Amino acid sequence: PVKTGSLYNVVKLKKTPAKDNEWWTQTIIVKGQHIVIKINNKTVVDYVEPNDVKGDRKLSKGVFAIQAHDPKSVAYFRNIRVKKLDD
Repeated sequence: PVKTGSLYNVVKLKKTPAKDNEWWTQTIIVKGQHIVIKINNKTVVDYVEPNDVKGDRKLSKGVFAIQAHDPKSVAYFRNIRVKKLDD
């Protein structure tokens, strides 16, 4: 299972500080190849993408998605903000 805050198909968290039925914050910071994910201000992923990544999937640029995998799950979200960081 992939828990909230995981870096999909790269870093899988076994536990997450996000609790069901409670609002929580998630911050994702991508600066170049350095990716930091925080849940409720606690860093859960601190990852540097290697230079030799093969294929088209590069985490250091592209799009993001909000998703829930369980067909019966419901996801609520609010106050989504995206800000381009200086290089």
